[in-house]
Amino acid sequence: MPNIFLFPFIKKEEIAEGTYAFFFKKSEEFNFLPGQYIRIILPHQNPDNRGQTRLFSISSSPLEKDYIRIVTKVIKSSFKKALYNLTPGAKVQFSPPMGSFILKEEDKQERLFLAGGIGITPFLCMLEYANEKKLSIPLTLFVSFSTVEEVIYYKKLQEISQNNLSIKIIYTVTHPEDSKKPWVGETGRISQNLIKKYALDILKPFYYIAGPPAMVDAMRKLVDSMGVANEKIRTENFTGY
Repeated sequence: MPNIFLFPFIKKEEIAEGTYAFFFKKSEEFNFLPGQYIRIILPHQNPDNRGQTRLFSISSSPLEKDYIRIVTKVIKSSFKKALYNLTPGAKVQFSPPMGSFILKEEDKQERLFLAGGIGITPFLCMLEYANEKKLSIPLTLFVSFSTVEEVIYYKKLQEISQNNLSIKIIYTVTHPEDSKKPWVGETGRISQNLIKKYALDILKPFYYIAGPPAMVDAMRKLVDSMGVANEKIRTENFTGY
């Protein structure tokens, strides 16, 4: 596998308030496991102190032949501005895929995914893959967003859960009162009571946790307090957006 891949930029789509999906045309030799991430190198003028590279989870399925997709909030860093301003056809440098926070389909053990905001991205990849492969592994995603306007891929994941009875999807909004749109789903932070509402045996699954460091730390403490064995917990921090 090459040390660097050059993928042409295809397009961007705004999928929530301030959150975009970016699509790049992938090559045949670029193979990855569901849940892995890549480093994007994006040279640009006057980079800020965070530099010209950034790590992103791949949010599209490994079975997608035409493109890879990353999802991120677009904030004011020089890197994000350069990413936002890419023109179709511009070639962007990608590292080979990395990381062990992955869905192994040969392992049939039940998994419970806990995500905060953009931490949903590796789980998007895993769930799309599991659905396309028609895997019968029990997978439950709990994902929290601050407001309704920040919610991403709600319809897509609801359709996946309807297509595959082994997959459950639970969104919760922590501050519905600050939202401009109405919300009829779960509210508040991911809690033991919320997990118990949808998981028959909270000690049985493996727990995968992804999101900003503070959220990951809080969820790790929650899962520890529930009595889940340490070897059943996997975490991935999203340090900076």
